[in-house]
Amino acid sequence: MGLVKLTIDGNEVQVPKGTMVLEAAEQIGIHIPRLCYDPDLSNVGACRLCIVEIEGMRNLPASCVTEVREGMVVRTDTPAVMEARKTVLELLLANHPVDCLTCEKLGECTLSQYCYEYGIIKSPFIGEKHTYELETDNPYIVRDMNKCILCGRCIRACAEITGKNIIDFSYRGFNTRVAPFGDTPLGESECIYCGNCVAFCPVGALSEKQMLHLGRRWNLKKVKTTCTFCATGCTFDLRVKDGKVVGVTSNPENEVNGRALCIRGRFGTRDFIHSDKRLTTPLIRRDGKLVPATWDEALDMVAERLTEITKQNGPNSFAALSSTRFTNEEIYLFQKFARAVIGTNNIDHYPSPCHGAMYREETFCSEAVCEFAGTGIPRCQNNVQGASDMGALSESLAGYQRVDQQGVRTKFKKAWGVSIPGEAGLTLSEMYDHANQGDLKAMYILGENPVLTDPNSEQIQSALTNLEFLVVHDLFLTETAAFADVVLPAASFAETDGTFTNNKRRVQRVRKAIEPIPGKANWQTIIALSAKMGYQMDYPHPERIFAEMASLTPLFARFSYKEIDEKGMEWP
Repeated sequence: MGLVKLTIDGNEVQVPKGTMVLEAAEQIGIHIPRLCYDPDLSNVGACRLCIVEIEGMRNLPASCVTEVREGMVVRTDTPAVMEARKTVLELLLANHPVDCLTCEKLGECTLSQYCYEYGIIKSPFIGEKHTYELETDNPYIVRDMNKCILCGRCIRACAEITGKNIIDFSYRGFNTRVAPFGDTPLGESECIYCGNCVAFCPVGALSEKQMLHLGRRWNLKKVKTTCTFCATGCTFDLRVKDGKVVGVTSNPENEVNGRALCIRGRFGTRDFIHSDKRLTTPLIRRDGKLVPATWDEALDMVAERLTEITKQNGPNSFAALSSTRFTNEEIYLFQKFARAVIGTNNIDHYPSPCHGAMYREETFCSEAVCEFAGTGIPRCQNNVQGASDMGALSESLAGYQRVDQQGVRTKFKKAWGVSIPGEAGLTLSEMYDHANQGDLKAMYILGENPVLTDPNSEQIQSALTNLEFLVVHDLFLTETAAFADVVLPAASFAETDGTFTNNKRRVQRVRKAIEPIPGKANWQTIIALSAKMGYQMDYPHPERIFAEMASLTPLFARFSYKEIDEKGMEWP
């Protein structure tokens, strides 16, 4: 492609041919104001705020659509440039409500920030103003077209990021506005409500309805984490206030998805975390009914029954079914519990990358999200890769190290202090077969709902009914949990630290945003149960769990929380 050398504000810079002036300036730390430009969208040069002075050019060109040339001399802050930008801002402000004190976007509004920097209090231009009604006809997005500056970023986001082309410019001149085809309300359009238009809007024209009036943006804590809805591994910011997640916003620095999110990630996360159907206390079965119990009561019952059953029938009378939605650290501990505490390799997970949804959509989404997202749609579970990586397999430990290899077992024995069985355990289908035959007496199901999601539901129900003891560890009282003798309430991804591994093998951080709603994080529950069964696990934080896994697993030897912190890391 070749390189081009130019000078910007006295600084020489060399950039690839085809680079725009604005982008070249960014590379040497010079910020040129912009409203319509975004690095993730096509360039249109509409707002004219990014104008600069270039030797040899009569006018002030828009730097976002002006390609660099060899020997070009650019000045970004001459008096003429500054005055022209000020005029552009004043013209925009002439037809823009100055209600910043009550605007939801205050603190993140690019227009208000530039007006502050250029000292603009009000516009000298007086004329007709728009008086559009506030559009609240859909469940997710509030549209205030009086605040729209016609930058077109929402239009390009819809077309280029989401690929839907739902909105475009309508009418002409002063009456130009952004609208769906025929200027119909957004609620009557084919919008899929991903909210990507909101993420790219630089002003208060578009807002997330679920976050209205919940506080100024600077009062909402940002916690960057990884989405739990599918295996793409999108990351976003959980917005937290007073110990509750109040919404989700995009982060342009996200490695996998940038600012793009789907309806579930952006608008379903809060309802999932704070669903009134969440389990908040353990349940134990008494007189045929599941009734509330304390953590000690529940864990004592699990420890006593599992000890009793495996002592009478051997460790292989127990099996563990692992989640593909919990964190890597939780799954690693779970398979360690099966192998080190119980003494069996009877552990597996649902391997299909698009095994059915873990819960019914209506369990954790609002009715509105379900309506537009669809219910019971099979989708790739978020950590199906991690479940295999962490050793939730009957024949392999973490990192696909086979249990039938003496060197592998010796290494883990030294780290764990107990011998690892040398024969492969029961696979998923074999577990159900052995339960129906009466050989398998007890199971611990972590975050899975096979009664709903497995196509052989009748066989599953028969197998679970035939068990002497069943533990289900989950966020909701699922169809599977209804068969349990003990139900342990699980913490969501927002209530723990850890990692997920997406479908590209990228290990990414999960960060704790709020305290565990049931009172314990999942890893703490497994540690507490292990202690009651006579095996001590000493982990003050999930980072220690991950470090142990990495130390025992050549595949992850170079991985650490520090290394994967911001962008994650892919294993080969």
